[in-house]
Amino acid sequence: MNLFYKIGVASLLSGICWGAQAQFINPEPSYSIHPQTSPKWVVKFAPFSLIDFSNTVQFAVERVVGQQQTLQAEFGYGWEGMNLWRYSKNSRYDRYETWRGRAEWRFYWRRFRPPFGSYTALEGVYKQENAFETGTIGIAPDGGMPQYYRLYSLPISKQVWAFSLKFGRQFSFSANNRLIGDFYGGLGVRTRDIHEPNRPDGYLYYASKGFLVDPFSPNPPVSLNVSYGFKIGYTF
Repeated sequence: MNLFYKIGVASLLSGICWGAQAQFINPEPSYSIHPQTSPKWVVKFAPFSLIDFSNTVQFAVERVVGQQQTLQAEFGYGWEGMNLWRYSKNSRYDRYETWRGRAEWRFYWRRFRPPFGSYTALEGVYKQENAFETGTIGIAPDGGMPQYYRLYSLPISKQVWAFSLKFGRQFSFSANNRLIGDFYGGLGVRTRDIHEPNRPDGYLYYASKGFLVDPFSPNPPVSLNVSYGFKIGYTF
């Protein structure tokens, strides 16, 4: 099942790259749309979220709210079975899942009419990763070497907040301005907090993490956030 999933993701990304190449070969989308027929809604899919270390299936909705402004909301969910970076079923983390949400305000530059053209955006992101941490605890009643061992499985979660300034460009793939692509990139700051309630006392022993990148690694609580990606969408 995981093999078919990887093949599907690779095929999807190859198609996107081909479409982007075609756009650059014939970059003639029309942004001079009549105000009465200008699209007000864009529904998008984020294909690169499928290969993120905490990957999700992610969709976004953008709404034109002013002459040069739009608002965008984005939601995604990922589960253990779809994670491309999990290499062992006998891992430290079980029942792993990811929830992600984004809120974004965009300002399209003066020579463009939203939702097409170059833009500057302010973005806020919330991500939560949940799992059950499994391992073995060594019990030492007298404070010396462990006298006996027992298994345990306890919930663990991580919350991440991030804020970024982004720049991007949204363009049309089709003559009727319905099928669109959206490239963006930016920098910001992120904070994270890991919760491990009822963590047992004693000598803890774990199996291998089972993931190429430990989703609950003790990174600095405040760090640089890099935001980048590509979306495909349809306008209404």
